[in-house]
Amino acid sequence: MSAKKQVVVRLDGKAKRENTKKSGHIQVNKGNVREEIAATEETSHNQIHTFARNYDTSSLSSSKAKKQTTFHMFKPIIIAIISALIIGSIMGVVLLNIIVNFDNNWNGTPAVAMPIEGEEKGKDDNQGNASTGDTSPYMLDSMFAFVLQGGVFSSTANAEAESGKFVEQGYAPVIWEKDNQFYLLVTMGRSKEDLQSDINSLKEKGIEVYAKDWQTSEKEIVLTKEEYDWIVSFQEQWNLSLENGILEKETWNALIEQAPKGSTELNSFVTQMEELFTSNNNTEIVLLHLWNSLDSVLSSGQ
Repeated sequence: MSAKKQVVVRLDGKAKRENTKKSGHIQVNKGNVREEIAATEETSHNQIHTFARNYDTSSLSSSKAKKQTTFHMFKPIIIAIISALIIGSIMGVVLLNIIVNFDNNWNGTPAVAMPIEGEEKGKDDNQGNASTGDTSPYMLDSMFAFVLQGGVFSSTANAEAESGKFVEQGYAPVIWEKDNQFYLLVTMGRSKEDLQSDINSLKEKGIEVYAKDWQTSEKEIVLTKEEYDWIVSFQEQWNLSLENGILEKETWNALIEQAPKGSTELNSFVTQMEELFTSNNNTEIVLLHLWNSLDSVLSSGQ
């Protein structure tokens, strides 16, 4: 047990071996220790380690993910609730308007206009003329044919003065006022060819005439239903007589008898019809006069 044991001391990674005494004390070289301590301090001053703290982010990320998962889970429910509220509001407003309008139509009292004194008098006058029937605006068809024109004048007097030479040739001219001018029409036909013989005959007598198309446009006029039907029948019979070149007196006399009574202008027109059918004029001249008379009646009734 008295043998000396060698004690190994490591300072800064270097092994130092010293002999220990029997008493168990360790003898250390103080100079070397100081040098080692100084070296250690110098090394520790040169190698300063930054203090780093490690955070545990697992809990933060899991909390955020949990919130996102919860929002996505309830997002469809929230959208459905909001949509239901919007649609319900719109449907409520629409139904409310429908109900209010229905109540107004059901319970509403129609406004009654009180007639004024003049209107009451007019109503009484219409009742007094009930035999004439109610009037309404009707559209009458246009009429068309070819005419033999003897001249155009600015006054009736000039037209009448010129018509004398046609009367001498056996014609009964018509003075037709149109667009503030007076046309002297000698006779009429379905076409220009129908008038060629009259043109040649008058030309031999030194009278210049020429054929042209003549038309009265359709017109809207206020009539009773009875008057309208009768005028339509007149136009149909007139076109038929022009096409055939023949006046069927029985048919025309029946039409005269069926003429409605009441309108002053129409009564005057029917009287002219009777006079024309008793004359010795040919078919074309009679139809021309009837056409001119009807146009005058319709123009005055507009």
